[in-house]
Amino acid sequence: MFNNRWMIGLLLLLLVTSDPFAFAAPAPSPASRTSKPTAAQRKREAARRKAEKKRAAKKAAIEKQRAAKAKAAKRQRIKDGKPLLYVYSYNLKTGEPLPETHITVQDVNARPNKKPKLNKATDTKRARVSKGLPVGSYWATAARIGYFSSDTLFFQHKEDEDTVKMALYPETRVTFSVTDSLTQRPVSANIVFRNAENKKILQTTSDSIRTLIAVLFDDRVPFYTVEATAIDYFPYRDTITRPELFSDIVMSPREVKSFVLHNIYFATGKTHILDSSEPALDELYRFLVLRPSQQIRIVGHTDNVGSDRSNQTLSEGRCREVKQAMVERGIAPERIEVEGRGERDPIVPNDTEELRQMNRRVEIVLL
Repeated sequence: MFNNRWMIGLLLLLLVTSDPFAFAAPAPSPASRTSKPTAAQRKREAARRKAEKKRAAKKAAIEKQRAAKAKAAKRQRIKDGKPLLYVYSYNLKTGEPLPETHITVQDVNARPNKKPKLNKATDTKRARVSKGLPVGSYWATAARIGYFSSDTLFFQHKEDEDTVKMALYPETRVTFSVTDSLTQRPVSANIVFRNAENKKILQTTSDSIRTLIAVLFDDRVPFYTVEATAIDYFPYRDTITRPELFSDIVMSPREVKSFVLHNIYFATGKTHILDSSEPALDELYRFLVLRPSQQIRIVGHTDNVGSDRSNQTLSEGRCREVKQAMVERGIAPERIEVEGRGERDPIVPNDTEELRQMNRRVEIVLL
């Protein structure tokens, strides 16, 4: 019995010690072994590399041929005395290129009826035109729908691939109507727009049929003024500081009982009338002079910013200032009444600054 146990233990010891790495890390799986590419795979890879090399060589040959042609064309232009001129156009406000811009280039010494040296629209890819022109002095202009025409640019063309850049500024196109304040029907009126330098930019006439008129504004100009006159209507005058907000001209018929005195400006939160209000005060003065028996009531309105009491006091004080301005011009004080209404009679909701500005107004009531 003892011998059998001894023999079994000896056999187990021999099995363990015969392979000392029997319990080491397992052998790698077949999936982890890297197999060599087959002949077919090697053949396909070689064909792919050969095709890529052939394409690269072909592309390089085309580029070389193109460069050679360009170089030859440049030599020929210089030989012919017509170096290449590029003319680009772009948006002065955004810097973006402007395709389909009509470019005109002419020799400064050419006769007025002479055909331009270059008269073409810029392409859609680079917003440019090009032409070989003799060395000399030229002028160029650019025009495109929706943009102010460019300034005339004078330049010297003397080297190949000279570059000229033409800048155009976008127009702010606004359509407006001239209507009766009571009936909202079109009014036949004479309208004049002027820029900040008091130069006319548009003089037109509305009629009782045409309801929309277009005017072009340049938002680089600080302000514009508009005047409208019509038979049996009070003159309309306004200052436009934000063209995109200008919409309509509303004419007040002379038989109305009240009208708003436009372009009357006060110091913020105060009753002092600013100097920019002089044209509006002169208009009210002329109105009273032409109607010596007419009595009026000056009614002041505010927005809802501030307390009711302060707005009431402010509206009363501003009315008295307007009356005093008329008295200083020679109008009898007994012809003018004043009434402050504060924030009680808004004509639009006080939701935005533009709407609150409409509620801050001076109204003239005919008595």
